[in-house]
Amino acid sequence: MKIGLKDRRLEIYEDFIRGARIEDITEKYGISRISVWKFSKKLEDLGYIVERGRKGYRIAGKPDPSPFDMALSVRNIPGIDEFYYFHEIDSTNRFAKENERCAVFAEEQTKGKGRVGRRWESGRGGIYFSISLNLNIPIADIPKITLTGGLAACKTLENYSARIKWPNDVLINGKKVCGILSEFVGEELSAKIVMGIGINVRNKIPENLREKATSLAEIDPDVTITDLFDKLCRYLGSYLRMFPNRWDEILEEWKKLSDTIGKQVEVAVGNQKYVGIAVDIDRDGGLMIDRDGEIVKVISGECFYTNY
Repeated sequence: MKIGLKDRRLEIYEDFIRGARIEDITEKYGISRISVWKFSKKLEDLGYIVERGRKGYRIAGKPDPSPFDMALSVRNIPGIDEFYYFHEIDSTNRFAKENERCAVFAEEQTKGKGRVGRRWESGRGGIYFSISLNLNIPIADIPKITLTGGLAACKTLENYSARIKWPNDVLINGKKVCGILSEFVGEELSAKIVMGIGINVRNKIPENLREKATSLAEIDPDVTITDLFDKLCRYLGSYLRMFPNRWDEILEEWKKLSDTIGKQVEVAVGNQKYVGIAVDIDRDGGLMIDRDGEIVKVISGECFYTNY
């Protein structure tokens, strides 16, 4: 389903939430009563409960996730014109690469992708979300975008004591609950950045991943995808408006929520490994590692915590 962020269906939906009179809706938008009725039936087909009375229409119940509420939430993100909602898709990042200025949500992915081409388990019940950003930034700044997305996701989950693991994971109680994948499409300085965010909300964690991953429902049985998505969009919008002019502020907030700084780490970059204590994140988003008194900087790689 495609919803333009200026689509008047969103305005009518908000009127339904308020319980607007049918006469007010038809007069406001210059449409017929039958058009309003058809829209209410469309909402019911999507799982909404619509009460119809002499005074008008009112939303009495919503599905979770709620496509129209999510479209309203996406309005918080600058530079986005269209919202796409899928029950199932191969990859939201793949779709966002092929479409301009869009946000994409899927209830389920069949070919979800993590770092280094790994599969991201994307069963029904999670948040699988990508945005296409037209940012005039160099390739070297992609790590900053990844860190910005990680900060937004971590702030979204702050009530669960979430922490950020460099470069692209969010942890709760030491287990992964969220991952961020930023990809570069196009030419230097005229590129499109696609940022994908996956959050385990109510989806079942495969047995072979339960030692390393968790879902929010295991901590909070009442958590809803729609409310969490709204928080995520608000934080994303806030930090993307700050980027890049206020990058230093974003970085300082990131550091305060870091799970990595101070840990013994091993970072794999291709065939090379860097082992030591993570001491800082530099202004480029690189991890600074103390290797027996020698400080080395790693821009990207797979980071593992170690006991030696």
